[in-house]
Amino acid sequence: MKEREGFSLAELMVAVFIFSFVAAALATISSTAHRHMFQNYRSNVIKTNVLVAMRDIQNNLSVATRIDVPVAGVQGDMLAFAVNVDQNSGCYPISAADTPAWHYFCIAVPVSANCPSGNCLYHHTTAFGGNSNPACSGMTAPAAPFTTASYPNFCGPGGGGTVTLLMERAMPLTTLFSRRTADGINEVDTVRIRLRSTWDATARGFASTQRDVDFGLDTVVKVNRSR
Repeated sequence: MKEREGFSLAELMVAVFIFSFVAAALATISSTAHRHMFQNYRSNVIKTNVLVAMRDIQNNLSVATRIDVPVAGVQGDMLAFAVNVDQNSGCYPISAADTPAWHYFCIAVPVSANCPSGNCLYHHTTAFGGNSNPACSGMTAPAAPFTTASYPNFCGPGGGGTVTLLMERAMPLTTLFSRRTADGINEVDTVRIRLRSTWDATARGFASTQRDVDFGLDTVVKVNRSR
């Protein structure tokens, strides 16, 4: 028989140990990379949702001509205003080139089929017309008085107008909208907006592998005119 060189038991054990160490290191690196990837993805989603919601509110509120909710000196989690509506008489349209419309931002707290995570921020809006009214004869026809009764009866799909879900897990820093002096608002045509969204790792069962996400924005918007 022809003799052939082989591995001793000691050499084989050393090779197995090295391979096991390398495999464990690669598994740890892969797990850490995936954990950070999902953490960054989740954080980016939360931040994007808050940024998009804030931008939608700012863009629409900046062209408002009448604020109905909250009233001056008050704060709350609902914002209702109108565009191209006279701030004093309530007649519309002020300008024939623009469409009169109302906007309504609110939070639906309960979990539902439309809001699986709860605390959903919705945007209700619609354009409105009206028959000519003698009280508004000085306005561009057709003109009619505007009333707050046009706003939705409840927050969310079916509440009224075209409804858009802006973000889930909306957690106000204190309250969403404020026109209080205590919050630094000293002009009646200004609204302070505070948006915040969170993701709780413990509540989701990821306390050992993921970090909480908490992101908020605080801004002040001055409208065209308000009462």
